[in-house]
Amino acid sequence: MKIIGLMLSGLLCISVASAQFRSAGLIAGAGYTVVDIEKAIEYSPLEEWDHIGIIIKAVAEYELRPGLLLVGEIGENRLYYWEYRWSDGTYYGTRYRSEWTTNIGLSFKRLVGDAMYVQAGPGVHIFNDGSGTVLGLVLGLGYELEVGDNFVVPLGVRVEPVFGSALPISLLLHSGIRYVL
Repeated sequence: MKIIGLMLSGLLCISVASAQFRSAGLIAGAGYTVVDIEKAIEYSPLEEWDHIGIIIKAVAEYELRPGLLLVGEIGENRLYYWEYRWSDGTYYGTRYRSEWTTNIGLSFKRLVGDAMYVQAGPGVHIFNDGSGTVLGLVLGLGYELEVGDNFVVPLGVRVEPVFGSALPISLLLHSGIRYVL
């Protein structure tokens, strides 16, 4: 929780000190999470699992200088799904869960030309099942499609490693909409 507080304090200080608010919006995406699920949940054999990654995030951008933005994100990441059968000799059943995290991140976004960008920065992932809080990264590149005078549709590719027990790495395609001042 201290890391979250420090990240939010840092965002506030930078935005008040020198940055100009630029845009706010939402992004959503889906893709594939590279992970050894049996290592992540420490149980084997699994009956069923998938590697489908999903993100839904609110985004705010602050312009530090022309072409360089500070991006704050908060949202949800679905990493993967697992299911297995269990028995203690008398009782039996199935355990299953989709692994979700709440993610808070700060990254730097560099505009390349008029519409291309690269993005990188750290984040904090809080597992929604209460199993812990870990660090993560976001690495991305994309294209910003202008729609009218004040709207942008980002189209991009993201890599989001989450430094948990099995190091899930989400490879995602994403899009969304942002209102630009």
